[in-house]
Amino acid sequence: MPATSIRGRAATHPVLQDGSPVAIVGAGPAGSLCAYFLLDFARRVGLELAVDIYDAKDFQAVGPKGCNHCGGIVSESLVQHLAADGIVLPPAIIQRGIDSYTLHVDDGSVGIATPLQEKRIAATHRGGGPRGAPNGCWGGFDAFLLDLAAGRGARVIRDRVDAVDTAGDRPILTTRGGATTAYDLVVGATGVNAAPKGLFDSVHGGFRPARTSRTYISEFKVGRETMQQLLGDSMHVFLLDIPRLQFAALIPKGDYATLVLLGDGIDKELLARFLAAPEVRRCYPEGADLPACFDCQCFPQINVQSAVRPFADRLVLIGDVAATKLYKNGIGAAYLAARSAAATAVFTGISAEAFARKYAPTCRKLERDNDLGRLIFRITGLVKRLGFVKQAFLHQIVREQGWPGPRRRLSLVMWDTFTGSAPYADILKRMLHPALLYNLGREVLMGIFRRDAPTAGGGASTSEVQLGRNYEDGEAIVTQGETGNCMYVVQEGAVEVVRAEGGREIAIARLGAGDFFGEMALFERAERTATVRARGPARVLTVDQHTLLRQITDQPTLALRMIQVMSARMRAITARHARVVRHDRRNWETRTDEPPTAADRREATG
Repeated sequence: MPATSIRGRAATHPVLQDGSPVAIVGAGPAGSLCAYFLLDFARRVGLELAVDIYDAKDFQAVGPKGCNHCGGIVSESLVQHLAADGIVLPPAIIQRGIDSYTLHVDDGSVGIATPLQEKRIAATHRGGGPRGAPNGCWGGFDAFLLDLAAGRGARVIRDRVDAVDTAGDRPILTTRGGATTAYDLVVGATGVNAAPKGLFDSVHGGFRPARTSRTYISEFKVGRETMQQLLGDSMHVFLLDIPRLQFAALIPKGDYATLVLLGDGIDKELLARFLAAPEVRRCYPEGADLPACFDCQCFPQINVQSAVRPFADRLVLIGDVAATKLYKNGIGAAYLAARSAAATAVFTGISAEAFARKYAPTCRKLERDNDLGRLIFRITGLVKRLGFVKQAFLHQIVREQGWPGPRRRLSLVMWDTFTGSAPYADILKRMLHPALLYNLGREVLMGIFRRDAPTAGGGASTSEVQLGRNYEDGEAIVTQGETGNCMYVVQEGAVEVVRAEGGREIAIARLGAGDFFGEMALFERAERTATVRARGPARVLTVDQHTLLRQITDQPTLALRMIQVMSARMRAITARHARVVRHDRRNWETRTDEPPTAADRREATG
């Protein structure tokens, strides 16, 4: 293949070839997922890539050595996307399954349950845990993803990249240890806190790095019993009228609670004002000395404005260093970018033109959605300052908790805003629904004559921490004949698929962890053709139609995986049919349902 300058001087368009070396700088979620998808996609088209992941950080270490400066919420949509891709989050890395969130404002609080009454949000430590935690007591989320990439064949190099030379035909990495290596493709996934300053600033003349702002993260050991009493399995969100604070979240994780403050340049003065608020003090043990008792705390940078043109020939930036979601679901954005960049590199090419055509739209889509997010947070800021509107919001959410799921419009808006489970565009569209505006207007008018502060839900929960819903042995998950609009992914245990015919049940298949079923209902809106029951205790996650079809539209490679699985199932059915035919030698093409004649019986027995 002709050499191609990373600065675009050559006219050829480089592509990955069999044996091409690829470097990924940064082993966080963006880097590890990109390695996973690069290797997965390449093997589908018959390529073998040599993928190296560079990162000096040990994500299994406790304290700052393993920390990746993140609140550690894995959103509902990401849980479903990973499940659809066959990636099952093991219970060992999930410190808490979030089944609700509690919204706290200056005048009251309200609890909002997960839309499908199952745990589809995970609270996890990104590294090995806070400072002072026992070593190896749990697995970190980032370590799990890195192991996933290594299991696919990626090589992990425990060294820091100090320079990326873009002057030659191929990019050259220089590490702190002194190693210098040339690669066909370099993927920058360093985030905005760990990379050496200006590592990618010389990519090309049109590149501008992401704009950042300061936030705050701390972790505090509470103990499981006290945690259950104070927070339960609920993420606590604070919308307080404090300048420069957009919102804050207190997230339960096993023995620890993680506090995250997001806004415009969080500093110690703003932190002190927040911690002094009575709504916050009620969520911590009585008499706790805040923030002196926090085990870990830091003021990391976050991306608040995407980088401009984060790619060149043979080089692409992904994750926080390029584009992410404003104030929420950075891991989900890393997943989208990693998948898009990997698909572009394997299926289209590794030139700047290829990334501009296939990868850049993902970054632009994130940034356009962030523009809508800024509008939503401006509206939220107005609500915080207008007490009567804030009261109307709370009363409407309380009223909705007894309504059917689809009618809980404001609850779903708030759920998706603070959990990162939907794009801001979808949230804004639902905010403008006529029924929601009517109900809110009604509550505002009623609030003129009302002065009570509403409270509802959000109490401690005693349910288990795993994601998904638990089923007992023999319990039906789907029933033959019912109409469905979602598919399911087995997280733990096994399920059996049976079909009722002629007054008896025929066993069709047995599925285990990582397998999915019910997918045909997403495309045909037809009746379920079989019943699926738990075979022993099983844990199953729901993937709704909207999430899956959006994912297939954005990344058609998922459809290929589903087709491969359905094709394998058809082959199994065909093989089973062939075995039946071999044991019954009548002419199947002319066979009827009439009872066999004496001649038929003689032919069948040979």
